[in-house]
Amino acid sequence: MRAARRRRANLTRFSYTAVVALAVTIVPSGTTMAETKKEPAGPVEQISSNTPAAPRLMVPDSQGLVVLIQNSLIALNHANLTGNYSVLRDLAAPGFQKLNSPKQLAATFANMRTSGVNLSPIVLYQPKLVGDPAIDDKGFLRMAGFYETQPLQVHFNLVFQPVAAVWRLFEISVWTAVMP
Repeated sequence: MRAARRRRANLTRFSYTAVVALAVTIVPSGTTMAETKKEPAGPVEQISSNTPAAPRLMVPDSQGLVVLIQNSLIALNHANLTGNYSVLRDLAAPGFQKLNSPKQLAATFANMRTSGVNLSPIVLYQPKLVGDPAIDDKGFLRMAGFYETQPLQVHFNLVFQPVAAVWRLFEISVWTAVMP
């Protein structure tokens, strides 16, 4: 009986951790380049001097960055595999949603999809960041890097916008290149 209670308690803790991790991240060839690149519209929110400042998001720690990167690339991979880009779009920031319909995303990533690029192996690797992730003057989190997958490396440029204290995908650029 006690063992069953402990298992339920551990499962409950695990489920809670998974929900918290998900909530924190939803935040989102040859040499083929697939990209949605739009300039951020501006500051997320104007705050009057009478209103207390909203908490500003910080650059996530290394594990948080890995979760943001992998969730974004795997969401793109699932969209490419199914041809359904609505979930990728719905996970992204409102500005991304406004600029990109599922049909536009399908057209943007058509070359990657038709060439059969499978991004799934990235979950077995740690991303290598090129430079330090940084929050720009508009409050967007920017990062670039690659995965040392073989025979093709997977490269990415990602931009996240803070929405309700959660980092959500705002720009995504992904391509593959032959390892040097």
